[in-house]
Amino acid sequence: MKFSSMFRIPDDDDNGSKDLSRYLLVNSAGFYEFESYYRMSHRKEGRKDFYLAYNYSGPMTVRSKGRDYILQPGSVFLYRPLEEQYYGHHDEQKFLSYWVHFTGYGAEELLLNAMLSEDRIVYTGVHKEIANLFENIMDELRDKKAGFELASASQLSYLCSMISRLIHQGTDSHATKSRTEIYDSIKYIHDHYDQEIYVKKLADIAHLSTDRYTTLFKRITDTTPLQYLNTFRLQKACELMKHTHLNIQQISSLVGFEDQLYFSRMFKKAYRMTPTEFLDRIE
Repeated sequence: MKFSSMFRIPDDDDNGSKDLSRYLLVNSAGFYEFESYYRMSHRKEGRKDFYLAYNYSGPMTVRSKGRDYILQPGSVFLYRPLEEQYYGHHDEQKFLSYWVHFTGYGAEELLLNAMLSEDRIVYTGVHKEIANLFENIMDELRDKKAGFELASASQLSYLCSMISRLIHQGTDSHATKSRTEIYDSIKYIHDHYDQEIYVKKLADIAHLSTDRYTTLFKRITDTTPLQYLNTFRLQKACELMKHTHLNIQQISSLVGFEDQLYFSRMFKKAYRMTPTEFLDRIE
């Protein structure tokens, strides 16, 4: 088994790191090349961060949502935080896989914008350019030059955009139209999150009934429109708390929460701390 791993910070317990102080942070990246029998990687409780991997050559076994798949070269698979992870060889055949672990309060938004939230396993085909991007991320983590965290996050963003372009080439025109209209409504959320937004309004933007819109939205984003809206508002609240001196009541109102108590409950549910505790951590 040949492998190489580069880390932003030590990860001795292999549990990863959840860090919401930045929009996007790469925790680690690397590759492994299977040559002879090696045990499967199995994290029953997953990790605290996201895991994105690219099967560059040879078949792999990957478990997703309780079902085992045999992946061919050119496949990409994703695990979210605290999701069971199980992957490795298939019938002891040689394979080469690149991987990256990442975190940040914008990680879900990155996956959404790259249209990678709907499916956990996708196919891009074998492309040296994708492998090169993983290697660029590894180089940044290894060298740790000034600005390496920003550079590695930028490389990850570009990697996701390239994967998105490749997997959506040649998709069915009707499915593409529906997906595009869902993303039009998501753009509306991003542009008007500070205003009162109803699901009916979003469904109208997508030219769909409310029920159909909600179904397609959840299929694409793995969450409901209201949950997505609240998550986005909370992300914007985090940005304001880090970059302004506004009080919590002002921030709550600016991101679209009219009720400060409701804002505080939603914030604690999402980040396991109150807005005040979050402010204390970043000061």
